[in-house]
Amino acid sequence: MLHRHLLALLAPLAAAWTTALVAQAPGRVLPYPIDLPEPFVAAVQKGTRTLTGRPGPNHWTNTAHYELRATLDPVAARLTGRAVMTYHNRSPERLDQLVVHLYQDLMKGGAQRTRTVVPTPGLELGALQLDGAPVRGTVRDTRLYVRLPQGLAPGAKTTLTVDYAFAVPKAGTAPRMGHDGDAVFYLGYWYPQFAVYDDVLGWVADPHRGNGEFYMGYADYDLFVTAPVGYLVRATGELQNPDAVLTEKARQALAEAARSHDIVHVVDKDDLAAGRATATDPSGALTWHFRAANVRDAAVSVAKSYLWDATHAVVADKEGPGKSGTCMIHAVYRPNTGDWVRAAKYAQHTIEYMSRMVHPYPWPHMTACEGIIGGGMEYPMMTICGGRQPAGVIAHELIHMWFPMLVGNNEKRYAWQDEGFTSFWTTLCRDDFTGGSNGPKRDIAGYANTVRRGADVSCMRHADAYGEDNFQFAAYGKPAAMLHQLRALLGDATFFAAFRRYAADWAYKHPYPYDFFRSFADAAGTDLESYFRTWCFETWQLDHAVGAVAERDGQTQVTIEDRGRAMHPAEVEATYADGRTERRIVPVDLWRTAVSAVVTFGPGVVKVEIDPEQGSLDVQRQNNVWQK
Repeated sequence: MLHRHLLALLAPLAAAWTTALVAQAPGRVLPYPIDLPEPFVAAVQKGTRTLTGRPGPNHWTNTAHYELRATLDPVAARLTGRAVMTYHNRSPERLDQLVVHLYQDLMKGGAQRTRTVVPTPGLELGALQLDGAPVRGTVRDTRLYVRLPQGLAPGAKTTLTVDYAFAVPKAGTAPRMGHDGDAVFYLGYWYPQFAVYDDVLGWVADPHRGNGEFYMGYADYDLFVTAPVGYLVRATGELQNPDAVLTEKARQALAEAARSHDIVHVVDKDDLAAGRATATDPSGALTWHFRAANVRDAAVSVAKSYLWDATHAVVADKEGPGKSGTCMIHAVYRPNTGDWVRAAKYAQHTIEYMSRMVHPYPWPHMTACEGIIGGGMEYPMMTICGGRQPAGVIAHELIHMWFPMLVGNNEKRYAWQDEGFTSFWTTLCRDDFTGGSNGPKRDIAGYANTVRRGADVSCMRHADAYGEDNFQFAAYGKPAAMLHQLRALLGDATFFAAFRRYAADWAYKHPYPYDFFRSFADAAGTDLESYFRTWCFETWQLDHAVGAVAERDGQTQVTIEDRGRAMHPAEVEATYADGRTERRIVPVDLWRTAVSAVVTFGPGVVKVEIDPEQGSLDVQRQNNVWQK
């Protein structure tokens, strides 16, 4: 990755003595401005957003509190529960309804989906109460609407109580959750959840189709999960009753893990064989109580076949600038599952790396769970990851703790804003762990290969509107490559400072893409509108080429051609016969009116190469090199 500061490449032509215009293109297509949607402009006018990418002085987010009580019957693969959900209206508007997601209704027969599932009855709703009184609701798609006869005034709160149950899908028949018989359960989208009411659009409650993930508000949770003795329960939040559910040996091991940076075995094979994974109770069941603050979701893992490793991570600046803190690291996995014996180390490194590079990890623990699904899925403080070689998947899913768990963007409408960011940081994190440095080049090469196959697609599309292959590229690969290129363009100091500012400004809030675009431009002190328009909205290609090389009047004149529609600075390196190298830059503004330019070097050039460090998204690198 290029580490020199290249911000000047965005400026008008500054090196005229080395660069001359050759072929003008007065009709060249230029990127359109990024038009701000009217609701976003209205939010700026109200002072909840700004045009510099920062939250406005009047910014607000609504919050909630959930008390979730659930009982899991592993033999019947059935969960029964009650949700007591208190909604806090911190907006300046009076609300006339509550909108609640019933994500499990994705599984109903006849539901519209972008994923293949084996249908279940979905979420079976029982009684509804509003502030203690019976109330009716209306179910449409995967959403429940509850009218508020008196409305909910600014600053007021109301409590909705929902009794419910559902059949837990078998692993592989539903996305992101399931069970593998009666041994391992992972519960995601397992309770009714308030939709987001934000300062731009009000209620944002797109139906759950499967491909697009989630847009969730921040809340505090009290979880009470009842499962048979011997089933180890992990969940979002901190365990409140360890004396009631854990063995003395496990409690001592956790205390040691809080002190040691090494892996400690909390539940080992001998414990499983002897039936000592949990405490015992005459009733045959244990209720585990977890509490979480300021998170956007909650997940639960219930398993009778898991080993449990623990350690802790050192979190830079968690207690303030220069004051480190810690968080507990847990890994639970079945015996004989390959490299999962190192899972806690992978998790530890990821939390420490991202805390140092982006923002301190704010929560008390991070748990990586093995099994159930292919790939992985993130939830606050919890992930589920499949496969026997989990290093990369663990890094990716844990980096989601920053995007979108800390920075709460809308994954359904702008999946690239969390998957692309996470993919970018996964590459850097894995390189840091292994001591490598070629990850960005691999990501950029992968982008170019996809574009050459004719599979480019715009990032700014609703996640449910993609085919599966296009979604992977638009949400993961393309935006990650775009960020690698932006890092090379801005230089490390500017780029990483901009990311840290963005994360700090929008922690526990809901940024739109326009906030990200403007935050980066403001932090960099330069106009990046054309850049983000090109790479996020369009499918334009970058193709710089060495057109001709000739020696005239004691100079080597190199013609650089711009054969694509995407405009980007061209960095040109000349190598002389004695091994010396020199570089010239064709600034981006020159390409606004030209399709070719001449750069000059001294005599005796034997090789010319465009973008020698491969930091740009040039899709045809075979024409980037001339050799004498």
